[in-house]
Amino acid sequence: MKLFVYYKFLPKQYPELKTLVQKVQVRLQTQFPQLSAQVMKRPTPDELGQVTWMEIYDLGSSDLSVFKLELDRAAEQEKLPQPRRTEQFVDC
Repeated sequence: MKLFVYYKFLPKQYPELKTLVQKVQVRLQTQFPQLSAQVMKRPTPDELGQVTWMEIYDLGSSDLSVFKLELDRAAEQEKLPQPRRTEQFVDC
């Protein structure tokens, strides 16, 4: 299963965001050894100047509910942009 987490923010409000996201992802990969993680962004800002980022987590056989709890906790600790919306996808 893959979990996609996306959010918008103004770049000037989060100048070090990539470092913070990577810190969260390394922490989660320590807790969930099968986890594969990425972060991507849309190529251009929206009409308000906000950028959209997406964190992608390939959970393998990890428990989704436990993972989401830890992800939410880590995002809150690192003060990542809110709201964070999630969607789940599985292989066809």
